Amino acid sequence: MSANENEMLGNFELRRQGVVTRRDVLMMGAVAATSLSVNALSAGAAPESAAAVVTKDPYVAKDFSALVTKNMDGLSGNQIEPHLKLYKGYVGKANEIYNLLKTVDLTSANATYSPLRELLMEQSFAVNGMIYHEFYFGNLGGSGGDPGGEVKAALDERFGSTGKFMDFLKAAGKSMRGWVVVGYNTRGNHIDTFGLDMHNMWSPQNVVPLLVLDVYEHAYMIDYGIDRAKYLNAFAKNLDWQAVEKRLAATKKLVNGGDSTI
Repeated sequence: MSANENEMLGNFELRRQGVVTRRDVLMMGAVAATSLSVNALSAGAAPESAAAVVTKDPYVAKDFSALVTKNMDGLSGNQIEPHLKLYKGYVGKANEIYNLLKTVDLTSANATYSPLRELLMEQSFAVNGMIYHEFYFGNLGGSGGDPGGEVKAALDERFGSTGKFMDFLKAAGKSMRGWVVVGYNTRGNHIDTFGLDMHNMWSPQNVVPLLVLDVYEHAYMIDYGIDRAKYLNAFAKNLDWQAVEKRLAATKKLVNGGDSTI
């Protein structure tokens, strides 16, 4: 592939700098168009307050580079490395949109199209893309097997056994196009599961993510092509239950039940 060529495979694009989904390409185009609009506005009659706007990036990418050299069973460094680049791209776009929203033109606000509408929509895509990837990478690198303690008790109560839960998780992974989120529902005080086709589609509220599974093609296609089932087995073998335990423990610090939606 030459420097100017991009190769489309399924629902994602291979570039020299890594794997980019078609949805990501559309998002980058929308943000670029909005940037041009904002720059053009700034070149004209900019509001007096614009000069006082301070540009600051609120997000910093976490370091998951140890996963590249960890020699995980079934998940190669060649698979993880471009995935991390994709994650860092979401961090960059989340910061870019955050700052563009400070100076975006409000006078053209419109529900069909406007720079403000596009930024607000794509901010949820970029920020959720960043956060869900952090949960995903954060629960990788373990030794799989069965959980213990409160995690096992919670899964047994909800699914009957850890084995039944893993069967459910893999089936859910085959059913969705983007993510499977297993979390603690602070409103209902129970383990809950959600499927997302995109980062900002059907994202649950009042749910503390405990285990996040990425099923976008970019998560497995280098190692497994289109064989998602093999990837799901590899994910299970490398699941870090200790990370899940820490997340469940964090729910104890939150308000639960009816008071969680004050």
